[in-house]
Amino acid sequence: MAHTSFTFLVVAEDGTSHEHHTRLRTGAVGELLRRAVGGWLEPIPIGTSDLSVWCDEDGLSLRRRPNPAASLLVARLGGGQLPLVGPVVVTGRRGSTVVGLTADQVDALLAALTHGG
Repeated sequence: MAHTSFTFLVVAEDGTSHEHHTRLRTGAVGELLRRAVGGWLEPIPIGTSDLSVWCDEDGLSLRRRPNPAASLLVARLGGGQLPLVGPVVVTGRRGSTVVGLTADQVDALLAALTHGG
């Protein structure tokens, strides 16, 4: 089975962010992202066409902890002021396909989290 490298960013509830590089089997991206958010994936609308942001669709009903850092990042990406909870994942996007983040995207996201982009 083919393995590919996939890079994504997780913004935890405590405001820390973690860049993940993983080798995964082709087609296993959804499972990887579900584990990262701790539940079923819900896309978060943003104004950037080359990124996707994901959270746990049941996070509010499960009373997950607020994630102000992710809320601020989503606002900086053109998504508005959303009250996000739980871990939030950022991936790359090409059309409707989820892809790994590039090094430039990771750098820009980390700058947006730490310095306001």
